[in-house]
Amino acid sequence: MSIRLIIFVIFMIVSGVSTWIVTMRAQKRMKKTLGRKATDLELASLSTWMRVEELEQRAQERAPKHTG
Repeated sequence: MSIRLIIFVIFMIVSGVSTWIVTMRAQKRMKKTLGRKATDLELASLSTWMRVEELEQRAQERAPKHTG
């Protein structure tokens, strides 16, 4: 096995575990907030809305300020 392949496999494992941890934490936070388990559809929807809000904030920061 080449060293690159070993590094790639390790990277994929670390990536998968970290993604799983983030997902579990998000689901736990949603369960605490909603008082019930959040569905995958709700998590995907909330994720989309959070991205939209972030993009809107960036657009407002870049927009020229009007004084008057």
